[in-house]
Amino acid sequence: MLRPTWAEIDLDNFCENIKAVASITSPSSGLLAVIKADGYGCGAVACALAALTVPAVKGLAVATPEEALELRDVGVPGMILVLGPSTPEAISELVKRDISVTITDIRGAQAMERAGLDAARKSRLHLKVDTGMSRLGFRPGREIDEALAILSRSSAIQLEGVYTHFAAADEDEEYTRAQWALYRDALNQLQAAGLQPRYRHVANSAAILWLPESHLDLVRPGIMLFGSFPGQKVPKKIQLKPVMSLKSRVAYMKRVPAGTNVGYGRAYTASEDTAIATVPIGYADGYPRHLSNIAPVIIGGKKHRLAGRVCMDQIMVDTGQTSCQPGDEVILIGEDGSERITVDEIASLAGTIPHEILTRIGKRVPRTYRFRGKTYTSTGSLIEEFTRQRKGCLGLAQG
Repeated sequence: MLRPTWAEIDLDNFCENIKAVASITSPSSGLLAVIKADGYGCGAVACALAALTVPAVKGLAVATPEEALELRDVGVPGMILVLGPSTPEAISELVKRDISVTITDIRGAQAMERAGLDAARKSRLHLKVDTGMSRLGFRPGREIDEALAILSRSSAIQLEGVYTHFAAADEDEEYTRAQWALYRDALNQLQAAGLQPRYRHVANSAAILWLPESHLDLVRPGIMLFGSFPGQKVPKKIQLKPVMSLKSRVAYMKRVPAGTNVGYGRAYTASEDTAIATVPIGYADGYPRHLSNIAPVIIGGKKHRLAGRVCMDQIMVDTGQTSCQPGDEVILIGEDGSERITVDEIASLAGTIPHEILTRIGKRVPRTYRFRGKTYTSTGSLIEEFTRQRKGCLGLAQG
């Protein structure tokens, strides 16, 4: 590692979070682990391999065709569902690779039929129902009737799933229950036409916590798997463990007298004689510029605050009279002894949500992985380990 800035991904904690979510779902419900956006910034391949060691996980969900194909390319087995829209060209490739596809309009359904015929296999289709998000999907009634015209006749399509997405399950119970009712209407409409999906799935992280009747065949946890609750109002029924820690090292130290300006725009002025540490991480790495002058870091087991604006490639920290040296570890997200900085705390300071904090940590920041007591410095070494396990019949749980 030539640049001492990295993220540590605790896959053991990730798996513990999966088990915690499974403990509060219906016994008849499996988990469709949502690992989109490169596994919420934690590495989709690593998270996929780890997730499939937990028996409750029946499949994986991603946002884009490219994310799904990346998993297949490294040998990830079982159901992989693309949640976002796919072009006809993408659908053709996904069907060839036995990847499940979300369909949100008639053109998509027609493309699925063609792809199934071309591949000489049934295409796995999940029908997206728009119950109030107004983003993607068929509305109950006429629009679903139009889809039925294709689904009912085609031998090239398998209706593997029917799902919707709650718009405000973390804060609006009345609206969520209205969406739930519309989804049930859509199911009744399909069943009246003689169609029965293998998987019905509705519950996102928030609904898992407070709407047990929505658990159905699958639930779709996302952010909870990575250690954060989906909102402040949801009941926190389980204990979640942090998955990502973000770390760097002091690159440079300078003692400055009182009145010294620090950083762009002279946004920070030392109120007394102090020491300023420069740390090689910045907004180009995904560390939010909104944290300028306010975010804490941990050095040597003590918290210190940013001094000045977050730069593209560095931050400065006022370390006061504490003795710090170049090479000392800096924790931006994580813990050291009794001191802790959480993803949720950083999100609150930045005026955003933990989902964004995790996913914006970019590719310039290398990831290391901790799994079953071992540390892996690359995804490749993890893949090799899981391949050895599968050959040794330790295996991945498949849905």
